[in-house]
Formats: sequence, structure tokens, C-alpha cells
Amino acid sequence: MSLRIRLVLSIALLLLVSLATGGAAAWLRAEHSVRTEMEAALSVGQHTISSALAHLAVRPADQPGDEDMATILTRLVRAFNGDRHLKVSLRRPGGSAIATSTLASPDHAAPAWFVRSLDVPQLSAEMPLPGVSGDGLWLRLETDPAGEASEVWGELGDDAVMMLLFSALALPMVYWTLGRALRAVDRLSKAFAEVGQGAEMARPVTEAGPPELRRLAVGFNRMIARLAAAEARNRRLHEQLQTIQEEERADLARDLHDEVGPYLFAINVDVTALLAAAERSGDAVALEQARAAREAVAHVQQEVKAILGRLRPPGLSDLGLDAALNNLAAFWRARRPDVDIAVTVAPDLRLGEAGDTAIYRVVQESLSNAVRHGRPHTVAVTVLPTPADGVAVEVVDDGEGLPPEGAPDTGYGLRGMAERVAALGGSLEVGNRPEGGVRVRALLPLTGSVDALTAREAA
Repeated sequence: MSLRIRLVLSIALLLLVSLATGGAAAWLRAEHSVRTEMEAALSVGQHTISSALAHLAVRPADQPGDEDMATILTRLVRAFNGDRHLKVSLRRPGGSAIATSTLASPDHAAPAWFVRSLDVPQLSAEMPLPGVSGDGLWLRLETDPAGEASEVWGELGDDAVMMLLFSALALPMVYWTLGRALRAVDRLSKAFAEVGQGAEMARPVTEAGPPELRRLAVGFNRMIARLAAAEARNRRLHEQLQTIQEEERADLARDLHDEVGPYLFAINVDVTALLAAAERSGDAVALEQARAAREAVAHVQQEVKAILGRLRPPGLSDLGLDAALNNLAAFWRARRPDVDIAVTVAPDLRLGEAGDTAIYRVVQESLSNAVRHGRPHTVAVTVLPTPADGVAVEVVDDGEGLPPEGAPDTGYGLRGMAERVAALGGSLEVGNRPEGGVRVRALLPLTGSVDALTAREAA
């Protein structure tokens, strides 16, 4: 769940808790208000009736009236018709009612459960009439909390509607506001994902939004700038290391060829002379030793030739990349005639000595892995330019593919390829093809592109 949704749900929960708390407080206030209103209504009713009875009591008993006392008291009771809280009744000594006032009906009656929940008892009072009526009549006053409860219910309903409307308007506004505020967080999270893929892929983020997020964006931009500078330095160091290694390889190859080679040739000539002399003299022991020495010299010469091939790609500097790759393919065709190896190299490619060597080593390692581990029938080698001022090197076979746990070569082969390609600012991909087999693809910049990149990084 996103942070934005979590914050909105938290605010919604806070509003719900506030609404529940406010409702509970309003309910407590309503109970107190209804109880107070009932007490006040009963007190006012008693006071009103007491005043009326006091006026009747001062009338002389022998003074005839137009109406009897029961009629006057009935009219007094009916004067309370329409009261919202108090009901008055005139009763005989036995308790039967002579007249009872009617309560006003509320416009919107409260539910019965709400009236019961207020727990306001019905108050009552009895008022005898000893000095007014000699017939034993008396008045009963009773409160009814339903009317006041209905009024409180309406107020609570209005408050609840206002709160719900406020929530309905506030939550979308909060959602929109959080979206704008957290947009910078989304940009930062995507930028950090790009950093995880590689510092050279990271792009500066827009320094906008709240002050805290703006400071984060500024710090992030500084960080990726330093990472890019460190990556550029590492790339230049890798390139320098590869150059030094190639120079050392070339020096070793020249020393072996120019120093060791002539001595081996001279030893071979001397051993041949000794072999001829032993044959002429008929010395079987000397003859056998001379033959063993000649075989040892031939073996050492073959080893030196193999070491030269590993130190320096054969024919690369003399014949060019195309001829060197075709010689490499011919080497494997001679040993695995059942594998069809096709080589396609675009003419006039200019990657320089380091670039040609990197391409040769990538193809060499890929061919070796394919033939040794993949059991392919065909292997296609292509070295072609790309529209983005680069060179694409592909070695594709139709063999068994890589095992699920990874590449077959877990030593220095693939690692060396990746380091060579990375030193030139390129990228390497090794993986299984959907139709079967392995696809090795290396992307290298042209020499001009490498020079321009190095110049920009240096600046």
C-alpha cells in the first residue's frame, strides 16, 4: 500500500475517531440537557399552577360564580395543551382523570432507542387542592422527555451531516494535496532505482516540492554527480589497466619471440648436429639422448608458440580484425568439423588496438564456451556497427544453453570479458535464447565516441 493511501486512511480513521468522540460527548451533553429541561419544565408548571390556585383561593367561598370549580380547573389543565415537555391532569379522589392536557407532537420524532439511551426518568408531582376545591380534586404533573429528545436528535443529526460533508470534502482535498507533496518522493524513488541499475543511468531529479523534499533532491543530485565522477574515474582506470596489460603482454611476446626463440632455434641446430654425429659414430646412447633433446626442444618451441598466441592475438596487429577472427574460426573448425562457424565482420571498422583486442577476446571466449559446453551445430559471429555510433559484437549458438543456475564458466572468462568491455565504456549481455542456445552481445563505442566520452569525463 502506498504512503499516500496510508496517510489518507490514517486521516480518515482520525476523522472517524473524532466523530465518535464528538458523538459521545454530544450524547452526554444531550442527556444532561434533557434532564435539566425536564426539571425546569416541572418547576415552571408547578409555579404556574400555584399562582393560579392562589388567585382562586382568595375568592370568597360564599360568592357565587358563573362556573363551578371543576370547570375552572379543567380550563386550567387545558391551558397546558401544546406544551412540549409537561402534561397536566385533573383527577378525582379515586385517581380517575377528569381532564388531561395534550403534548405537542415533535416535527421529527427521535427513535425510541435514542430516547431510551438517554436514560432520563419521567418526573411527576401531585398538587392537592384543599383550599380551592372541597370535592377532593387534585392535579398531577408529568414530564415527557420525548419532545426534548427529538429536538436534541435533530441537532445531533445536523451536526453529523455537517461532519460527514466536511469529511467528504476534506478527504479528496487531502488526497490531492498529498499527491502533490509526495510527487517529489516518487521522483526520488525512481531515481534511486536508476542508481541501483548503474550510476551512469541515473538522471538528476527536479528540485521542487516541500522544503524537506527539496533538500533531499539537492542531496541526491550531488550524490549522483559524485557517483558519476567516481564511475568515470574507475572507467579510465580500467582502460589504463587494460592498456598496461596489453603493453605488458606485447613486451612479453616480443621478449619470447626475439630472445627465447633464437636460442631455441640455436639449440635445435646444435642438437641436430649432435644427432648426426651420433649416427655417424654409431653411439646408440648418444643417439637416443640427442633424439630426446630434439623432442624436448620441439615441445618447448610449441609451448612458446602457444604462449605467444595467448599473449598476443595471432594476426590481429598484422592482418586486421577480420582476418584474426576468421583464423580463430578456422582453428575451431579444424578441431570440431561438425560445428558450422560463420563469421561476419563489417569492413572499415576503426576501434583502435584496445577495441580490436577486446572484440577478439570476447569472440574467443564465447566460441570456446559454446564449443566446449553448449554442443552446438551452428555458431554465428557478427561484428557490425550500430546506429548509435557503436559496434555490436554477437556470438549466437544453437546449443543446449546455460544451466538454470548460471553460466557454465564461473572463473575468469566471462569476468574478463565484462571487464574489457566495461573499460571501453560498453556493456555485455549473456543469456539463453527463447529458441535455444546462448546469445552473447557486447556493445562498444567507436574510437571517436570513447575519446569524446573520456574528454567529457575529464572536463
